Amino acid sequence: MTSILVIHPYFGKFPNIFPFWLESCHLNEDVDFLIVTDQQITTTSPNIHIWNTTLSEIKKRIEKITGISVWLEKPYKLCDFRPLFGEIFKEYTSNFDFWGYCDCDLIFGNIRYFLTEDILRNYDYILGWGHFHIQKTIDPKFENVWKTARGLWRNINWKEVFQSNQNEWFDELPYGASGRYYELYPEKCWMGYSNNHACYESPTPSLLNFYSLFNNYQLWEKWEGYQKQLNRLPFLQRQPNGDLHNIIYHKQGINLFTIGINEKGFIESRPILYVHFYKRKFSIKLENRIQYIIRPNAFIPYRKLNKILLYIYSHHLSIYWDYIKYRINRKLSKRN
Repeated sequence: MTSILVIHPYFGKFPNIFPFWLESCHLNEDVDFLIVTDQQITTTSPNIHIWNTTLSEIKKRIEKITGISVWLEKPYKLCDFRPLFGEIFKEYTSNFDFWGYCDCDLIFGNIRYFLTEDILRNYDYILGWGHFHIQKTIDPKFENVWKTARGLWRNINWKEVFQSNQNEWFDELPYGASGRYYELYPEKCWMGYSNNHACYESPTPSLLNFYSLFNNYQLWEKWEGYQKQLNRLPFLQRQPNGDLHNIIYHKQGINLFTIGINEKGFIESRPILYVHFYKRKFSIKLENRIQYIIRPNAFIPYRKLNKILLYIYSHHLSIYWDYIKYRINRKLSKRN
């Protein structure tokens, strides 16, 4: 089996869903994970590796690789250095066929169900939004890719990105290393889109419900960021069918499902690779990390669903209060 290493550097206190993320990694026992952190983590999972270090040590490694002084005073800036993870963590990545990275404000489903041996044989660069990504370890094309990529907000090169004190989204679509790889080698990229949907979800906390820009046609149609990229990134194109409503997520062992009401009015369950939450706040209402339901504001015990229960789980009153607080905080942060 093709070997995969997923790297997650994280410095500071982990989010409260971290134990659930960690368990979803553990359940994918044929994928390895490297957590690089200054926190103490206890795990007996043979596929999860811990490297305790500091942010300043990672900065030294980056400066040795690039030969320039870089700005890395805050952990979130690490996202801009993700294209270098293969070199930064070479003592680990060199032992694997593929290396990649992910966030921990997500829950994995069955990774190998989606990233099949056929996909790993035929593609060098897999997924590109930054939530979860892997790429071939031995790939002579890649240095030219990231050295000719640009930032998202400004057309700046890699040196300017690495010295900027802002996050420039240098790793991900629509520009960054992922966008550049697709521009140069589209036939070697697999971005997770098929049958009019992405194989993952990423519901933004700016919406009340679990609707993802990647899988909801009405949101997609209104989002100018998508429309402007269709000529460069044609895989983003969507057709007006197949949306689910009243969505929750169900974790069942290694598998993860989106559950909602389809256009025929029936409850439908769809397997997904992962769901990413954009730092959404959750209440944790259970200890079982193997089987549970994720509703827009909480992780709760699993119950067999019917339409009424599904509606209740996806439209609880507390969600609206959380939404109001989110909007207030957004306005205050913009003023500051």
